[in-house]
Amino acid sequence: MANEKAENRPDPKRRINVSDRIKNENPYYIKVSDRYRAAGFLLLVLFAVFAAVMLFRFGENITYDNLVYLARDFNTAIGTDKGSISMVRFTEQEEMTFVPFRDGVASAGSSDVFFIGPSGDVEFSYAENFTVPVLTAGEKYLLAYSPGGRNYSVYSSVARISSKETGGEIVAADMSDTGAYTISFRTSSGKYDVEIYGDSFKRIMTVHKDKHVIDTAISPDGRIVAIVSAVEGDLDVSAELYVVRAGDSEPLFRKALPSSVPLVAEFTSAGNLLVIYDDCIELYNGSMELISSEDLSGTPPACCGTSSSGIVICCRENALGTKNRIVSYNADGVKIYNELVASSVLEVAAPYPGSDSAGYVRTSSEIIKLIPEGKNESAAYSGDVIRMVDTPGGLLLCRNGTVSSAFAASD
Repeated sequence: MANEKAENRPDPKRRINVSDRIKNENPYYIKVSDRYRAAGFLLLVLFAVFAAVMLFRFGENITYDNLVYLARDFNTAIGTDKGSISMVRFTEQEEMTFVPFRDGVASAGSSDVFFIGPSGDVEFSYAENFTVPVLTAGEKYLLAYSPGGRNYSVYSSVARISSKETGGEIVAADMSDTGAYTISFRTSSGKYDVEIYGDSFKRIMTVHKDKHVIDTAISPDGRIVAIVSAVEGDLDVSAELYVVRAGDSEPLFRKALPSSVPLVAEFTSAGNLLVIYDDCIELYNGSMELISSEDLSGTPPACCGTSSSGIVICCRENALGTKNRIVSYNADGVKIYNELVASSVLEVAAPYPGSDSAGYVRTSSEIIKLIPEGKNESAAYSGDVIRMVDTPGGLLLCRNGTVSSAFAASD
C-alpha cells in the first residue's frame, strides 16, 4: 500500500512548464506583438535616417561649444527666476563694466567676464583678456569685446559658447534678442567691415564701409541692421545712416545728415530705431519711416541709457552742465518724460520692462527715480558707482567689488 501511494505522488524534481499546460495560442495578441515589433524597427530606421540628414545638413553647427550650451543652459530656455539682489561681493578688477542680462547683471573686467543671476549667485566666470571690456546683451546671449582688439566671446547665462577672432580692430557690436548679432571692425586698409551673424552664429553677410563706423544696431528679431558712420568733409563732419536687411545686397534705407556727428543707434523692443546725433534725435519705425525728430541744437546730449523698454537721454542746458534736460522715450517711441534737473548728471539708465519708472538719474549724491505722472523718488548713495542697472528685483548700483540695491534701507 505504501509503495502504491509513493508511485502515485508527483515527482518533486519535475519542472512544470506553462507551455505544457497551455497548448492553444491567441492569434490576436500574436498580431499585436508583431505590429509593435515592426513599429519599433521602423522608428529605429527613421531615427537613423534623421540623424544622417541632420549631420549632413547641419554638421558644421554641431560643435563642442553648442553641445555645452545644450547640456548646461537647456533649463534657461524657459526663463529665469525673478529674484532680488541685495548685495553681492566679488574680486575687484581694473576697467570694470556692467550690463543688465537675463534678469541679473553681467560684468567684465581686465581679467574675467562673469554673470550674477537674479538670485545673487555667480552663474559663470571665465578668464578673458579684454583691455577695456565692452558688453552688449540680448534676451539669450551676452557678447564681450574690447575696442581695438580682435577677439570677442559670446555667452549664455551659464557658459561661454563661442569665441572668435575678427579680421581687424573691433569698433562696435550689438546683440539681438534672437541671438543674431553684428560685429564691426577696421581692416588693415583703413576701411570698415560690418559682419552680420544669424542666431546659429553663422555669418550671413558682410557690409563694407569706407566711412568711419561709429555704432551699429540690430533689430530684436535679428533681421534689420543699422549702421551709423561719420563722413569727413573739407570743413566739417557729416553723418550717414545705412540700414540693411540681413542677407540683402541693397540697403533698405540710406540717409546723409550734413554737419551732424552720429553718436548712438539703438532698436527698441517694438522694432523702432532711434538714432542720436550731436544736434538731433530721430526715430524710425520698422519700415524706416521717420516717426519723430527733435532738434538738440544748443543742448548737446551728454549721456544716454538704453534697454528694450526705451531710451533715456540727458541733454546739457548750460556749458557748466549744472542744468540738464532729461528726456525719456518708451519702446513705441513715445516721449513719456521731459523735465529739467538742476544738478550735474553723472549717468542715466533706462528702466526694466514693466517698471513704473521712466528711467533713473544719478547725480554726485543721489539716485533719482523718474515718475512720468507724479513725484520723483530719490535715494542717497556713497562710494564710486560705475553703472546703474535696472532689474525685475529693483535698481542695482554696480561698484568695483560689489553690486547692491540702490533703494535699500542701508544705502
